[in-house]
Amino acid sequence: MILDNSSPDLSQEMLDVLDEQGRVVSTATRQEVHALGLLHRAVHILVIGTDGRLLLQKRSASKASWPGLWDTSVGGHVCAGEAPLESALRECREELGISVDANELEPLGRYLFDGQSLDPEWVDSWILVHDGPFVPDSVEVESVEFCTASEVEERIRSASTTPHFAAQWERELKGRGRVQP
Repeated sequence: MILDNSSPDLSQEMLDVLDEQGRVVSTATRQEVHALGLLHRAVHILVIGTDGRLLLQKRSASKASWPGLWDTSVGGHVCAGEAPLESALRECREELGISVDANELEPLGRYLFDGQSLDPEWVDSWILVHDGPFVPDSVEVESVEFCTASEVEERIRSASTTPHFAAQWERELKGRGRVQP
């Protein structure tokens, strides 16, 4: 695999390590956090079009985890010392090429996702109503697609979504009338 030399080495990105109450106890590289299964912060932004469909991103085939699977509209790690909202705004620019104001994000909440995995996260999530245009970062995102609730359900049933997204769908969106049936 040939890597784009202009892409930063994200494995060395510093992340805050948290305790079960979400308090910072130390810092570690992204690589260490994932290798050791350390609890850390992440952000998810669920983009809903004005027509009520949910934007999903297909993860790049070069991603270390869950390559080629459909995922939340925007998601990423919160860097050490960074506020979750600051991270959410940064991730919107990095992944979808959109600049968003903080007041455009509707908070959904914070939850602990561990999924019996080596990627336990405290996730802060928001809803953003936005129709694009989107300019996905090809290193991170293969493609984006707006989906109805039934299309999302089919992707989850066919195991073509990440476990994080499937859990988030159940927790924050399914049956709540936010996404067009």
